Amino acid sequence: MFATRLVRQVSSAAQAAPLYLRTKTSTGLAGIDVHPNPLPVLEQKYTRTLQVLKALPESAVYRQSAEAVTQGRLDIVRAAMNENSQKDPSFSEHAIKTVTDKIDGGIVEELLIQADDELNLAAKMIDWKPYEPLEVPAPPGQWSTFSMKKEAGEGDH
Repeated sequence: MFATRLVRQVSSAAQAAPLYLRTKTSTGLAGIDVHPNPLPVLEQKYTRTLQVLKALPESAVYRQSAEAVTQGRLDIVRAAMNENSQKDPSFSEHAIKTVTDKIDGGIVEELLIQADDELNLAAKMIDWKPYEPLEVPAPPGQWSTFSMKKEAGEGDH
């Protein structure tokens, strides 16, 4: 619970965009508005996610995979952001297009939603501790794969 509460405490400065740097007027998706200045917010969310992931053991598979994806996306966002992209709407739109093309995960507003979801999941993983051994051992055959031939009585494989 502590980690989830910690994640919810996002600074209001990061939420407020300094000025409207978008020429795009609609996302074309119902219920998703155009974000006025998404790259700094995206950078902040990825950075925060990496900080939260550090609370998990380095051996945790979730931490390893989430860190790799988040760090890769953060590098793309940072590479696209520059002084011009923060001052001129046409440069801003170009930077946003570069980010969305390289990440290939939807429009930038969807990337923001994904970043929120990953941050919340990382906090829950701290509470859930899925990397710890099971309290009760799994019954025999719990993790064996399904085989149609075996089920049909046609052999061992």
